[in-house]
Amino acid sequence: MQHAQHNNTPAPFSFPGGLDDLKAQVLVVGAGAAGVSAAISAARTGADTVLIEGAGFLGGISATLPWLGFHDREYRQVVKGFAAECVDRLAASGHASGYVFDPKCGSLASLDSHMWKCLAMELAQAAGVRVLLHTQCVDTIREGDRIAGVIVHHKSGFQRILADVTVDTSGDGDVAARGGVDWEKGRTADGLVQAPTLVFRLGGLNRTAFVAACKDPANIYREWFRENPALFDKFTSHLDSISTFVLGGFAALIERARAAGDFLSPQTRIVGVKTHADDEISVVMTRVLGLDPTDVQSMSNAYAKVYEQIPPLVAFFQKYVPGCEQSRLVEIAPMLGVRESRRIMGDHVLTMEEMVEGVRHPDGVAMGGYHIDIHRPKGTWVESHNVQAYTIPLRSLIARDVDGLMMAGKCISATHEAIAGTRVIPICMAEGEAVGVTAAFAALHGSDVRSVSVSAVQDRLIATGAELGQSLGGPNHAAIESFGQLPMEEPPTEGDCDPVSASETAWV
Repeated sequence: MQHAQHNNTPAPFSFPGGLDDLKAQVLVVGAGAAGVSAAISAARTGADTVLIEGAGFLGGISATLPWLGFHDREYRQVVKGFAAECVDRLAASGHASGYVFDPKCGSLASLDSHMWKCLAMELAQAAGVRVLLHTQCVDTIREGDRIAGVIVHHKSGFQRILADVTVDTSGDGDVAARGGVDWEKGRTADGLVQAPTLVFRLGGLNRTAFVAACKDPANIYREWFRENPALFDKFTSHLDSISTFVLGGFAALIERARAAGDFLSPQTRIVGVKTHADDEISVVMTRVLGLDPTDVQSMSNAYAKVYEQIPPLVAFFQKYVPGCEQSRLVEIAPMLGVRESRRIMGDHVLTMEEMVEGVRHPDGVAMGGYHIDIHRPKGTWVESHNVQAYTIPLRSLIARDVDGLMMAGKCISATHEAIAGTRVIPICMAEGEAVGVTAAFAALHGSDVRSVSVSAVQDRLIATGAELGQSLGGPNHAAIESFGQLPMEEPPTEGDCDPVSASETAWV
């Protein structure tokens, strides 16, 4: 696989026709977290908006697992706006935990994924978004240097959808790639992308026994506490009272199971989230290496491998993990969690250094504070770098060298390392909200997206509740004292090219 892949102008698609063209001011391709946010934001701003999605529901990966990264390492809420509106609505109806602080992830919110799908559809309908489900984008319509829309296939056949502004929230940069727009994929050294995961949920947990195991310092249930025993004591004092918390440890249990022949997956830690449901855990441990998320055979092989891993992982929890003796498989996510795919090259490429330094760009339209969390493309566990609250510039959401194309989600213009911090659900939603407003302004005023007033976009976002740094304030000292804070500089984690991931069975 090449370390970076750029387009050549693709061969034109032979359009069979048969259906009238569908026209919109804003077209959003892909209804994951970023796409839902972009479409609803554009429609609320007054643009006629179409949202297309290949699955039969809205939300994508955001409808499969808890949401991490609303707050930064100083426990300040850097993501508000539409993402916070959704959490608040679900929490008010008893279907989400609300925000729970975490010293590595800033915060998380556990929610009923099915109720989120219902809410996403309700909000899209209320905003007037025209939603087309089970609709696949098969080609991009390019007129000179302008992206004019896409060709789709659905139950009614092939159809052209024309738009003033098209937003690529496909996760894979499909619109850009098929429209001859520059993109890159994977890390510079070898082109490998972050390892993907198929999430599943276990029910039947004995919460009391499981929490007791987490509080036992011998288990090191969070790897980040290994070098910070005082922080471990401080945070675990909350485990009996908080409804949800992150898992990332128990390495000794896995090694014991591996020695007994009961653990074959290329994973060295229990990774997941104790959800707000008392008896459930969301497990994020299936893993394959060498995935090319833009290749159908590679994706199909990856699915085969992760489905093969799930039964032994369930058995591992039942046999080795305290409190999970009576646990059972209750749900497998409907789609693989692909952490990295094509990254569309934009007017600015966001870097890890900008995030670590906490750069506030003049055209910042979204904020982030989640750590750079690279699920190693060639190894187990993760590589992590803490960051300071930063902004994502509008220039990273506008595709380079073309008009009429914007992007949000994990295909924004960023490096391999930077995407590992911006790819989490709340930040993707903040990007989507900003893109939706910008695209709507451009369409409503008959201008290209680069001519839209950045200050007008920022004012609109702030007026609708987004955080762009205007009300961030200083560190939340009370939360730091209560929950603890990891040092900015941490010891490097291990795992790349380790024996567990070197096995040929780990690769697709």
